[in-house]
Formats: sequence, C-alpha cells, structure tokens
Amino acid sequence: MFGATARQCLILGGAAVSLWLAWLATRSFVPPLLFAAPSGLSLVLLGIAVSSERDGITCDRLLVAAVRQALSPRRRAMAPEGVSAPPEFLADVMRGGALPAPLELPVQRIGDDGVVDLGDEGVVLLAECSTVNFALRTGAEQQLLVGGFARWLNSLTGPVQITSRTTTIDLGHQIGALRSASSGLPHVLLKSAALNHADYLARIGESGSVLHRSALVAAGESDRQRAARAVRRIGDAAALLHSCEVVATPLNAPAAYAALSAALDPETNRHYTQSGA
Repeated sequence: MFGATARQCLILGGAAVSLWLAWLATRSFVPPLLFAAPSGLSLVLLGIAVSSERDGITCDRLLVAAVRQALSPRRRAMAPEGVSAPPEFLADVMRGGALPAPLELPVQRIGDDGVVDLGDEGVVLLAECSTVNFALRTGAEQQLLVGGFARWLNSLTGPVQITSRTTTIDLGHQIGALRSASSGLPHVLLKSAALNHADYLARIGESGSVLHRSALVAAGESDRQRAARAVRRIGDAAALLHSCEVVATPLNAPAAYAALSAALDPETNRHYTQSGA
C-alpha cells in the first residue's frame, strides 16, 4: 500500500489507531494543537524507523534488539541446571552483586557428519574457509574474485551466515619444536641459530603483532529433518567458492566442536583444525 509493506502498514496503522483512541479519551481537556504536535512527530519518527534500514535491518528492529540487549544479563555461565547461590563468605565479598544468568545455547548435539542440532531452531552445518589477499590482485583479478563470490550469493536457496574471526597467533608449538630439535643439531652454530630463532618467535608471540584470521560459513535449515539439504548446500558453496580461490572445507564433528568451543572461549581455544577422515 503506497509502496509500504504489510508490516509497515500494520505498525503505522496500529500507532495511528492508538493515537486516535487516545485523542478520543483526552479531547475534553487537551487542546487539539497540543495533542496534534507530539502525535504527528511520533508518527513521523515511527515512519522513519520502520522505513529506513542499516545493513538490511530496519531501525525499529535494531531499536528492539538494543532494548533486549540492554535488559539482558551481562554475565552468563555454562550452568543449564541453574546458578546456585554462592557461599556466605563469597556473598559478603560480592556485597549483593547480581549472580550470572545461565547461558542458554540452542546447540543440542553434533552429529558424526558435523551437523549441529539446534533443537527447535533446526540444524546448521559449518565450513571453514580460507582467505584471499584481495589488495595484492590486479583489477581484472579482483573482478574475477568478486564475480565468483557474487555467483555464490545469487545461488543461495536458504539462509547462510559468514563469521570472521581474528585472534593473536599461538607460536608455542613452533618454539617448542625448535628448542627440542636444537640439541640434536651437528654444529654449535646451528644450535645457537635455532635457539635465537626460537627466542625471536617468542618475542613476536608476546607482542601480539602476528594475527590469525579465520572465516566460517554456516548453512542453516529451520527443519531438523532437512539436515541433508544443509549438507548439500555446503557442498554447493564449496564448489562455487572455489572459483574465487576460497577453499571451503565442511567441518566434521570434532572440528565443529572445536569451532564452537573457540567461539565461546576465544582466549583458551584460539584455533580449531579439521580432524578425522
């Protein structure tokens, strides 16, 4: 209606009817101009909120999400059975502070094929994607990469989510391997060079200047019985993303578990790797 969607008409119509009923209830003692000015302004602001968008989401939905976030607990704990009251000596230290709320995750189980069961919210399958250095490519190469990515987006038949994550890289394994192998080197200068390089890597790791970037693509289905469709969509995504030099590897059960653990505890679980056949 007049270029507006049914949702926008319902919101604006409901607000207009509410204001009209409020006017009928207050017109005996409120001047018309005094009522019309704030009512008209509120309708204009509401129209802007339901029609303007940011990142594809209307401003009224963003406002509702912001209110929900402001009212939700800031501290949550992995306690599905509920958070019990602390002992008395801790209660005195906390001085009546609010207890953390249970962290309610939709993940029920992870199948052997890597399909994540979300209960009533359906299923989802994860795929780890490699990254591409876009800035170092020529203009023609950049157009090819963008074209390949656009073909994948145009082929989507269901919801997907792309998650990008950047963490400081952990060089502890490389440092330990250098120091343990240095004792078996045939010459003292080689041993000294290996130890010096291990110290150099340790300084780099402490500085936090080396970053590890990873990307995950999640294909979800709202029906738990359509898990096979999510698997097929991830396979199609891997084939189409290969044309823009992005390697998408579906995560099996151990790798999916590690990816979810890394999302919940980034400092402890910095990296996840594909394991198994």
